[in-house]
Amino acid sequence: MRWFGKCALFCLLGLLAWGPLAAAEYKLLDGTALSGEIVTADKDGFLLKLEGGGYSPHIDWGKLTDESLLEMSKQPKAKRFVEPYVVQPMEDTTRTTPKELNLAAPARVGLPKVQKGAFNALLSPGGLFFLGLAYLANLFFAFEVARFRWRKPVLVCGLAAVVPIVGPLIFLAMPKWLPPVELNATNEALQQTTLTVQDSGPSMVTQMGLRTAGAHHDIPASDLPRTFTKNDFTFNRRFFETQFADLLSSAPPDAGAGLVLDFETNQGHVLGDRINRMNASEVIVRVPGGDEKPVDFGSIVQVTLRRNDA
Repeated sequence: MRWFGKCALFCLLGLLAWGPLAAAEYKLLDGTALSGEIVTADKDGFLLKLEGGGYSPHIDWGKLTDESLLEMSKQPKAKRFVEPYVVQPMEDTTRTTPKELNLAAPARVGLPKVQKGAFNALLSPGGLFFLGLAYLANLFFAFEVARFRWRKPVLVCGLAAVVPIVGPLIFLAMPKWLPPVELNATNEALQQTTLTVQDSGPSMVTQMGLRTAGAHHDIPASDLPRTFTKNDFTFNRRFFETQFADLLSSAPPDAGAGLVLDFETNQGHVLGDRINRMNASEVIVRVPGGDEKPVDFGSIVQVTLRRNDA
């Protein structure tokens, strides 16, 4: 029975401790105060059992003061519903005097010792980079000099790689190289032959005394026709100027009247009664009817001077 007495004593003490908590006083915002034990609580409010008997109306959480809400949060039945409305008391945030900081000077790293001088500066990373750029510029300068002086770029750039700056300047001071002129042996031989041809003598028309129209009646038949072959004569401008001067366009109109030149060429026969003009490679003659016909010197096989009626 002793244990039963102890349990009764403990229950009595618990009721005495629970009484003040259960019958706490709660103040409303309108100034009224309610004392009693919480009967029920939900998300919308709570209901009290008043100390004097009876029950209070359903009271919203928003009608309680902040102190009452904080007190209500201690009740197990209302704790989980009232917590969103509880405003925790502000902590005392009085300004305190900050502690004085004693800052110590940090240990500084000493600067590395660098040897001064232009040579030492060139051996530094920045100096080596500058030297590399200068060397590349030297090679580019050599390439441009080779193009300007018509030299082989491999030769000029190779010398610049061994002797920078000085090598390209040597080629720049030299005169421009010109390729040798390639001579055509055939053209050279023809020019030499043309330049060294000798005078063929007086014109055949002059030798025959043909100076006026109708003079051919006095010319013996054995003098015409007269043939000039490729094997015996060189057909060029000098040949026609000396042999057929009276048939040129600069001669009087009646000179060489009744005479014609019969050209035998590789392409066929060409008959002309007047030499209108000549150039370095061909003679242009007037054919019967007034038209012109060019005859290339190289294609002439023979030329025959004869009368037009022959």
